[in-house]
Amino acid sequence: MVVLLSTGLKIIWNATDEWNHAEALATTQPDRALEHYERVIHWHVPFLSLSDDAAEKMWSYALNFEKQGDTENALNTYRVLRGAFYAARSLYTPGKQWITRCNEKIAALMASKPGYSEADRKKSYDERKAEYLKLLSREKSPHAEWALLTEIGFFGWVTCAFIFIFKGFTAIGAFQSRPALRWAGGWLVCYGLWIWGMFRV
Repeated sequence: MVVLLSTGLKIIWNATDEWNHAEALATTQPDRALEHYERVIHWHVPFLSLSDDAAEKMWSYALNFEKQGDTENALNTYRVLRGAFYAARSLYTPGKQWITRCNEKIAALMASKPGYSEADRKKSYDERKAEYLKLLSREKSPHAEWALLTEIGFFGWVTCAFIFIFKGFTAIGAFQSRPALRWAGGWLVCYGLWIWGMFRV
């Protein structure tokens, strides 16, 4: 319970801190503010509105770029917003409505640019947009098994580290080799599972 609570509080703290940084930079350094809004989404917490609030801010920046005729920055912002939610997924993908909206915008902006090949230039705007949208909408579901293994590995090595501290030493600080080695071995196994799971997710 201590590990779960402390981890949850840390995530909420980081998300709130990134939000405060973004808001402080919003008027003076919008480029840096966008980076912090993206990090808010990376620290996604299901029951908080911070991710949606950050997405709304990033969306408004992208719309402003469009109004100014800055297609490249608008396109990049939509892509970053879309990617932020994919980066935050684990057993499920958060922000699917934002991903769908970004897919529409990215497809439209890409289709409005000159074609890269002769065959592409012969296609109509609607044809090219439909092709881009089809590619963007082709979503691969997260690997739930590997995501679960990653979660187990993470909480496992954190728990083993805590127990190692309390069981590996006596009240006066003397080292106890047998329990220390047992929990150090558990830490190593869980840490390996965590790393392995992250590479496979």
